[in-house]
Amino acid sequence: MDFTTNHQTFFIVGFLVYIACMIVIGILSSRKNKDGDDYLLAGRKLPFIVILGTVTASLIGTGSSMGATANGFRLGWGGSLYGLGGALGMFVLAFFFCTERDYKFMTLSEEMQFRYGGSKTVRKVMGFFMFIAEIAWLGNHMNGGGTYLSFITGIDNVLARVITMVGFGVYVLIGGYLAVVMTDCVQVILLLAGFLLIVFQAIPAAGGWESIQTAYIAAGKPEALNFYGLAGSITIAAISLAFTVGISQIGTPSFRTRVYSAASNGAAKKAFILSGIILFLFSFIPAIIGMSGFAIATQNGADAVLKNPNYTFAFVATQVLGPTLGLLFLIAGLSATLSSADSDAMAGVTILLVDVYSTITGKAIPKEKMVFWSRITLVITLLLAFMATMFAQDIIGYISNVVGSLIPSIAVMMILGKYWKRATWQGGLACVFCGTIFGLLYLFVKPFQTGVAGVFTGPAIPVSIVAILAGVIGSLVTKKIQVSEEVALRMVIESREQTNKD
Repeated sequence: MDFTTNHQTFFIVGFLVYIACMIVIGILSSRKNKDGDDYLLAGRKLPFIVILGTVTASLIGTGSSMGATANGFRLGWGGSLYGLGGALGMFVLAFFFCTERDYKFMTLSEEMQFRYGGSKTVRKVMGFFMFIAEIAWLGNHMNGGGTYLSFITGIDNVLARVITMVGFGVYVLIGGYLAVVMTDCVQVILLLAGFLLIVFQAIPAAGGWESIQTAYIAAGKPEALNFYGLAGSITIAAISLAFTVGISQIGTPSFRTRVYSAASNGAAKKAFILSGIILFLFSFIPAIIGMSGFAIATQNGADAVLKNPNYTFAFVATQVLGPTLGLLFLIAGLSATLSSADSDAMAGVTILLVDVYSTITGKAIPKEKMVFWSRITLVITLLLAFMATMFAQDIIGYISNVVGSLIPSIAVMMILGKYWKRATWQGGLACVFCGTIFGLLYLFVKPFQTGVAGVFTGPAIPVSIVAILAGVIGSLVTKKIQVSEEVALRMVIESREQTNKD
């Protein structure tokens, strides 16, 4: 595009300046890192306003910004479904899973161990599953940021993913989790301001709301103008997308990290509720941007966007705004991606160090060496996630298929472990193993995928059903857990701090 070519240098320089500012925040944050708890969990004393900033920044991430904008392009008001599902997921977390801060967990794997009678087997197995889940999310964020940066600057897509990875990797590497939450607070202001600005610019650029309506009617998509883009009734496709996003919020380790690092359970709960409300209100903005982009692309014959709606976000920025405002939108879009990616990166590092390392070596990393090894494992995590981007193409499709295949069973296992006293550790593992196997069959066996998609449109709902059945049956045929919560908690702390001797 001529606009992109003419302003490529301007956008790249602006992006580098922005990243430099984030690195400065990372350096300032690093001064407060005295041990592993400081680096990985920001000292467990984050106040409500900081938790609100980092959670909101992560919620308004790759899927709810770029992915939802692309869905708005395709489905009109249906682009808001992603945010609806995410908001519902946050409300569930707030009201049912925000009481664990006082237990001093470091990872969701430790919380799972606690819920299943202190079983070390649960923690070890789930450590691997949690790490894979974070790699899946990281791959999605890198892909989204890379796709956007590539389109708006004209550079190669793979190189753009590398730049995105290095962009957030550097300040996280320097400052740890405190750098993550502080940069998130800055980024959430930028992304909200940027998105609000583009809405006021995009509708007039499309010729007004009537022109947008005319474009969808002329394209034979009048249902896009209905409530949530529904064709007269709630469809399984709409339910599946909202369910996928919501259940994934519940089972994603990075959101639990916010609880563990909060100053109090109340601070985390209030932040989760308010961030859910913000996400719900925000969810209509990407839909409007996507709808405006559809009208503009149709009017101008923009074949690249019409063929690949994933470019909608960048297309609107380059066609609707001038270079200065376009740069702001670039920063807003990348802030949405980076603020999600950095949180998942740190959650992955914590899981790798606290759970996976001890499983492989049988030892815990000494506290005085935790910061050093945290930085080493961050690099490893980023590289693994970068390789996962080779499987990431369509943003919403990736979330629906890959994330929807791998994470729902984790959420189901967590729910059963906390709220069903008859659940056993064998049933919990049966839950996650059977659900994941079903998800993998969906991903890699084409006839199986076609059959499941024909009924549910995606894997999240059937994966959850399979996981629940496996968890219930597995628990009923095994001995009930007789360990008290006090004993289970002591077993969690001991398995973290001492050499494991299973």
